[in-house]
Formats: sequence, C-alpha cells, structure tokens
Amino acid sequence: MNLNPLYELKERLESSVIAGVSLLSEDFRLVRAVEQMEPLSKVSPIFEKIFHSAQELLSDTCTNKGDTLLDILAFVNAVLTTQAVSNVDGEVKPLTLTTGKAHSDAPYSLLAPILEALTTSGSGHYSLLINTHSKNPEIFSDYRLKSALVAGLNASYAELAENIEGWLSEEDASILPLLKMNFDPKGKKEMVRRVHVIEAIAKEEENDWYLSTLENAEKDVRAALIRALRYSQENKEILIGFTKTEKGNCKKAALWSLAKMKGTENLDFWEEQIKKNLASSAKYLALSTSDGASDLIAEEINKVLDIFQNQVDHDNPILSNKDIEKLQSLLETMIGKASPKMIDLYRRLASDTLLKSMKTEKNKPIEFQFETSDAFHKYATASISAYISEILIKSLVWNMDQRLSSLAEELYQEYGEIFLQSALTAALLTKPGKEVYDTYATVLIEEKAIKKEDKIQKLPRFLIMNTFSRILWSEEAQKYQFSQFYCDEFEGIQIQRPLYEKPDIRWFELFTNPKLKKLGKFRTYQYEQYNYYNSYASYGVHLTDDWDIVMQYLICPTDEKICKILADYFYQRMSVSKSSSGDCIYYPLLKRCGFIGGKGLIVKSVRKSNTMYWMLEKMLREAPMSLSNKMEELKEIKSLVDSGQVRIAGFNNNTYQMLYTNLVKELEQENKERSTI
Repeated sequence: MNLNPLYELKERLESSVIAGVSLLSEDFRLVRAVEQMEPLSKVSPIFEKIFHSAQELLSDTCTNKGDTLLDILAFVNAVLTTQAVSNVDGEVKPLTLTTGKAHSDAPYSLLAPILEALTTSGSGHYSLLINTHSKNPEIFSDYRLKSALVAGLNASYAELAENIEGWLSEEDASILPLLKMNFDPKGKKEMVRRVHVIEAIAKEEENDWYLSTLENAEKDVRAALIRALRYSQENKEILIGFTKTEKGNCKKAALWSLAKMKGTENLDFWEEQIKKNLASSAKYLALSTSDGASDLIAEEINKVLDIFQNQVDHDNPILSNKDIEKLQSLLETMIGKASPKMIDLYRRLASDTLLKSMKTEKNKPIEFQFETSDAFHKYATASISAYISEILIKSLVWNMDQRLSSLAEELYQEYGEIFLQSALTAALLTKPGKEVYDTYATVLIEEKAIKKEDKIQKLPRFLIMNTFSRILWSEEAQKYQFSQFYCDEFEGIQIQRPLYEKPDIRWFELFTNPKLKKLGKFRTYQYEQYNYYNSYASYGVHLTDDWDIVMQYLICPTDEKICKILADYFYQRMSVSKSSSGDCIYYPLLKRCGFIGGKGLIVKSVRKSNTMYWMLEKMLREAPMSLSNKMEELKEIKSLVDSGQVRIAGFNNNTYQMLYTNLVKELEQENKERSTI
C-alpha cells in the first residue's frame, strides 16, 4: 500500500499549525494533499475518516478549525506510527546480551545515599562509599550509578577517585561510551583516570581511539594514551618515533610501553638504548620476564662486574658511590628474569667473592640498600648475598618459573642460611605443605632447641618468620597468598601469589609456642585488609616488632584447627595486656577466629586501666560474646563505676542507658531473625 499521500497530508497539516488556521483555505498544497487521499479513503474506514475530516477542515462550515486541525494531525500521526516498519539486509538473528549486568535489583532507597555521596560534597561520604562497596560491590554495577561513578573520577578527594578508578576498571565494555562522552584530551587527572579505565577494560580493542585522541592530547593525558599503545604490536614504530620526538613523561611513557609490549621484545631497540645510557635505559626492562630481555640485562651486568674485576686485578678495589648506585639500579632489573645467562649471573653474585673484596670511598665494605617497611627508616643495608636473596624472592613471586625455584634451592644448599628465605619462599609456592614443614622447620626448632633458647640460631629463625610475615589468608580467593609489592617507572603493583597448599598445621603450633622467642622487626606486605593495629605504612607495606600483627593475617576463618590455635594464642596475649586499649586489638581477632564464651572479658579489660566511653562502646560492639552476656557485662560495669572501682571518662546514666537500649534492640532483632529461619 502506498502511504505517500498520508505522509504528504501530515506534512501539510504540520505546516498549517505553524502558518495559522486563517490561511487554510488559501493553502493550495493542503487542498491537493486532501484530494490525493480520496483513493485511500476507499480502501479502509480509517483512511475514509481522515479524508472526510480533512474536507470538513477546508469547508466554510467548520466553526472550530484549530481543534479540528490538531485532532486530524494526531489521528494521522497515530495511524502512521502503527504502519511504521524497520528493515535491514541479512539474516535475522536473536539478540545476545554482551554488555554485562545492567542492574542489581537494589531498591532506590539503597542507591540514593550512594548517589548523594558521589554527586555532592560532605563529611562521611568517603567512608560510606568504601564501606558499601566492601560489603555489597555488586550494587555499584547498577546502571543508575554508572554516570555518577564516571563523574566521581574527578572527586576532590584523590583517594576516593582512585578507588572509583579501580571499581570501574572491573566493569565490562558497556561503561566505555560514558567514559568517552565529553572526553577532554587536554584535561587533567580525571581524564587520565578515564584512560586508565578504558585501557583496563578494552586493552588493544580501543587502539584506534587511543591514536585518534592522541592528536589533540596534552601533558598527563597524552602520556596515559601513549602508555595504552603497548597492547598492540602495530604501534611499535609509532612508539619508537615518540622516543625521539616526545619529552618528559611522554617520552618515558613511550619507552615504558615498548618495554611492556607483548609479542615482540624490541631487542634491537633496547640494545641501542643501553649503549647510549645503560642505567637509565635498563630500568625500563625491570619486571620483564622475556628470556631475550633477561639475557640482555645479564650481559650488561656481567660487563660492569668485569670492569670491577679489572680494577681489583690492578690493585684498585675502590668503588665510588656513583658506581655502587649504578650497580644497584642494574641489579633491580634482574627481577622476574630466568634465562640461562641470568641464572649464571645469580650464581656469580651469590658467591660474593668480587664485591666482598671491594671497598667504598670511605674504605668500608660494599653494601646495598633495600626497601624496608618502616616509613621513617625506609631503607636498610645488606651484603650482596643478602641483597641478591631479596631480589630472588621478588623474582619468584613475580614470575613462577621453575628455573628460579630450582635456583633458590641450589643457592640455599650451597651457601646456607643467607638464601634460606628465598628457598622457603620457592617451596611454599611450589610444594605440598607437609613437605615444606618437614624440610624447613627443622632449621628453626628441634625438641631440645625449643626448650633451650641458646641453641636456636637467631638468623634462620628471623628469616623463616619474616617469610611468613608476607603471607595472608585471602577471603576473596579463599587461599593463603604470598604478598609482594613492586614498583617500576609508572606504577606500583601488589602481587598476591597463591601458595601451593595451605601451610602445615604444625607451623601454627610452632609460631604460637610461648617458648619460641620472637626476634626483630617483620615486614608485612599487606594493605589494611584486616589490620587492627596502628602501624606506619609506606606503599601498603607495614612494619611491626609485634609478631601478633603477622599472626592476624594468618587467620583462616574456614579452618577450625587453625582458628582454635590462633584464638588460644590471642586470648593468652590479651591476658598479659596491661591496658583496656591493648585488649581492644584482640577482640576482632578472636571474633574472626570464631571464639565464643568470652564471659567476663569486658569487665577484665576495663579493670586494667582508666578507659574512655568510646572505647567501652567499641568493646561492646566487638567483644566475642553473646548479646545477653554483653548486657550482663554492662550492668556489672555500671556497678563498678558507681562504686568508684573503675573510671570511664564520659560514662554516665544517660550513656549507660543508651548503650543498654542498643543492646536490647540488637537482641530483639537477632531473636526476630532466628524465629523466621
């Protein structure tokens, strides 16, 4: 059916609305459009009605032309809408969803405070978002929040913006249009974060967008886009060109991208760069795991060592501070590399004969700095063997290459305790738990040694315990993981590598044995996943001389045996604590271990020292006991305060009543939930 007359009538009616009804009788094009409808009026009653109504509109007898005109136009639009069709060439196929989750079925009442926190400023917004995401991350995939999340990349609080960047990086491609919308290639940090999210989701699939956006990009946004080019091998020549034309961070980004580009090692390029400037060029190959880059770095370090050997042979064993710094920067690039030439280099350095014979300008032994967990004393010094052992540990975690595991065991067998930590790390990552304990625990204790402290060697004990200080139980992965932090030219990376098997239960018995003296300060490469202690932090690395911080990371809530051992340990540790604030540390740890039956716990704590109201409130919230027992504890504490036996700042009849009422409400809610199960 030819509907062109109807479309023409629609067009003329719309023109008449604009021109005004007073000119209807003079509009010859409208008259012609009505006449063309006559053939259609004989086909259908609907068309007939439109034709006669249009004729009435043009007649002199029509008294309300304005209403009649609008009625006809509405009717025509309705008819045309019902007759509309769409058509494309090709075979019809069912639609498939490829954009992931569109909503979370969350009520708007739950989303409203999140939207407010994302779109307005105010105190408490950061903690609300972080806590909500920690408990219900799936809510943040709801389409109603996505625009606000993208806008949140410009949050004035940098830490919040960085968290949002991480959350969005876990989304699927459906978020990409929002990230590209109103993108400003000359923008600042927000646009840099948008690039980071796009490349995290799309990688090489958005290569055309990276290249087209680069044309007008400036400063940090330009550097971020250059970094994103590493995903496609087609960009190799472009990046090499950028190393010659760009400056500052953009040039660094091009070099970094060439070093990180997979599928091609660019060895010719790097050989040329290293000839120009060894130290500054080699650092870009840090964390590369390719054998080609590994051999290249090993060859260059051997050349430097040969020069030093020549100095020693000519009775000139002095190394300048500059030479030592240069060598250390080169040694850092060994991380993750495992080619035959690199393995031989490890062996050469492990022997420690060359550098042991050399001295600093102040005639002191050569030592190397390595990062510690102390934010105030960030670096410690070590001999070359100890330093190489640390590099080998980082390599083992970064690159699970059997050649590195075998090397760690070989060096331990040949050089002893200095490589104990790297050998134990390799074993934990590659061998069954029972075998690891049977092999290495004997270094730490024997039946006599556990009783006679002087027979336990201090260094092996520290090295074994320090190895376990890098291990944590991951709730998300439901595995024990070895944690290590890395940093290269542009980014810090936290690696958590699963252990081959859960540590043997005897390790936990050993580490909680009160006769085993804890020595030294232990590094824990963990973010604040469970940490209930106040500790200094640097790059997510924490320092403590309290072994309890290490033990808290080893809590595995799903393993009853481990929890029983650790709960007993924490309870004993709390019993020797001399303050109520010290006790507060152990409450959540006991709770995570599933400890119950802590009757009298809070009363004992407040008796130890004067405390504060907010601390009592925290104890009541976190104490590992039933709500009914907490209510009894609170009553007893009230009596102790009234009689003057204990002092709690800020505690009075009003605060007591508030605390007690809250406990009653919690108990009622608990009973209600229990009755509905």
